[in-house]
Amino acid sequence: MKHTCPNCGSPLPESASFCPYCAHEINVRVWKTAPLPFSRTVLALILVLAAAVLAAAGYFTFTRPQVCDGVGEVLYSCGGTDYQLLVAWPNNRCQPAPDIYQSGKAGEPGRWPSRFYVNYKETGADAWDEFEPLVQKATVEVVQDETGTSALKAGEPTVRDDYSPDAAMVSSLDFDGACGSPQVVWTLEMKNGDVIRVRQNIIVTLIRTLSYDYHDYPMNTTEELASLLEQIDRETDPMDEVKIYLPPVTYTDRLELKGRSYEFHGCTDGSGRTVFTNTVQVTTEQAYWINYFYDIDFIGDGGVGISSSVKSWAERCSFTGWKTGVLGYGTAWVNVIDCLFEDNEVGFHFNSTGQSASHSLYNDNRFRHNGIAVLLEQVPTDMALDFVGSEFMENETDVDNRCGHSVDLSQAVFPARQDTWEQ
Repeated sequence: MKHTCPNCGSPLPESASFCPYCAHEINVRVWKTAPLPFSRTVLALILVLAAAVLAAAGYFTFTRPQVCDGVGEVLYSCGGTDYQLLVAWPNNRCQPAPDIYQSGKAGEPGRWPSRFYVNYKETGADAWDEFEPLVQKATVEVVQDETGTSALKAGEPTVRDDYSPDAAMVSSLDFDGACGSPQVVWTLEMKNGDVIRVRQNIIVTLIRTLSYDYHDYPMNTTEELASLLEQIDRETDPMDEVKIYLPPVTYTDRLELKGRSYEFHGCTDGSGRTVFTNTVQVTTEQAYWINYFYDIDFIGDGGVGISSSVKSWAERCSFTGWKTGVLGYGTAWVNVIDCLFEDNEVGFHFNSTGQSASHSLYNDNRFRHNGIAVLLEQVPTDMALDFVGSEFMENETDVDNRCGHSVDLSQAVFPARQDTWEQ
C-alpha cells in the first residue's frame, strides 16, 4: 500500500514521521494534562457533609421508635430511667410469671386475673405513677391456641385498686378447660412512638371430676374419712375436682385437710344430716380449687368450726355453739353463703391478709344470738363484702369492723322481732 502525505499527497517513505515536501507532521502527538488537585476548602466541606450524614444515621438508629418484646418481662429505658415491666403474682411484684397454669372443665367458665406491674429496675419499687403519663394506650390481646376448641377472652386492662391495688393494671381472663394454651399479650403504645409487648402463656389443663360416695367408700368415722382422703391425695392430680358425698353420721374427731382441695357435700337424702362436732382445719397448700362445704351442720362446744388458711367456701351450712364458727386467717379468702350462725361467741371472723379474693357476696346468711355476728379484723384486698339478704337478729354486735373494711349492709335485714326470723 502506497504511503502518502495526508496534507499534500506526496509519496512518503515508509518510516517517515514528517513530509519532506511540505514538512507536515505525520504522527500527531496527544498531550496529557495533569489532574487539577481538589481545593482544601472543597475537601473539608465534603468531609463535614459525610460526618453529618453518619451522625444523622446514628441518631436515627438510636432514637427511632423501638419495639420491645419479651415473655414475662421487658426491661425498658426512657428519660434516663430504667424500668422493669412484667406480669407477676401479687406476692412478688418483681418476679416475672411467664407461664400460668390453670385448669377447667369444657364449657364451664373460669376466670383468672392477669396482673401487670411497672417497677424501677434498680430498686423494684412501684414506678407506675411516674410511668403512666408516658403511655399513650394499653391493650391486651390473645393469641389463641389453634389446637384448642374454645377461645380465651381478655378483658380491657383497668386499674383495680379494690381487687389488686399493688398492680398497675389488671385484665380478667375468661376461659374454659378446652382452650388449650393461648398466649396473652400486653401492649403499651408509648407517646414517644415506642411499642412494648409483654407476653404471658396461659396453660389450661382439662380437668377430671371425680366423685366418692359414702355408699361406695368407707367414711363413717373421722378415721375412715381421713384415710380415704389420704388415698385420694396419692391417686389424683391436684387439679382434679374431687367431690366427697358424706354419710348421715356425726364426726367427733378433728379433721385436718393438708394436701389437695376438696368439695364436701353433706347428706341431703332425708336419712339424716352430716354433722361435725370438732374442728375442720383447712391448710390445703396444694389446692387448685376452693375448698367447698355444702349442707353440713357444725355443732361445737367452744373451739372453731372451720379454721382455714386457704380459700374456702361454706354454703347451706350451720354453725352453732362455737367460740368462732368460721375463721379465715393467713392469706385466706373465705365466703359464707346461705348459712346459719347461732349461739357462737363469734359467728364469722376474717383475720387474714393477701391480694386475692374469691367473691364479694355473703348473701342470705342468718346471724342469730351471737356475741359478735361478723368480726372483721383484717381482710384481703379492698373489695367490699356484700351481705345482701343476710339477717342479723339479737346479736350483741352485728358487725365489728375493726379494720374499717368496706362492707355493704344496705340490703341486709335487721328484724325487730324474733318471730320474723325464718329458720
